[in-house]
Amino acid sequence: MNVGYGLLSSVLETNSDATAPTASSTENRYAVLLNAGPSDTPTAGNGFNYALELDTAGYEVQLFLDGEGTKWPAEFGENPDRPFNHEWKRIEERGLLAGACGYCANAFDVADACEASGIELLSDADEHAPAIAQLAAQDYEILTVG
Repeated sequence: MNVGYGLLSSVLETNSDATAPTASSTENRYAVLLNAGPSDTPTAGNGFNYALELDTAGYEVQLFLDGEGTKWPAEFGENPDRPFNHEWKRIEERGLLAGACGYCANAFDVADACEASGIELLSDADEHAPAIAQLAAQDYEILTVG
């Protein structure tokens, strides 16, 4: 039974010769929009893992913090023992974090925490970001999580 690649398939996989898929020659690009914040840790964890799995498979991936997802830099800064902190650090190390919505970060009063963490605010307090139509025009597949 092949249910896809990832944690679930590694648990259910019966073929010990199975290998991870690699990016196809079409060079798919993915924009992961993480809207889940610290109050929805399991969903946010999925977003972190999707970005890492796609990157590991050789796809171009950008993770955008949007909505309550903009709260993560402050949360990990204040509580480094939070679940998924290891995944967060790997995302940062791999350069997958595109930035955070400035409108949302200001609305949730975490803009300073984002900037202190070195995360670029992609807009000011009056504009929403990222520009979804622009990402689509750049051939990104858009995955929203949260």
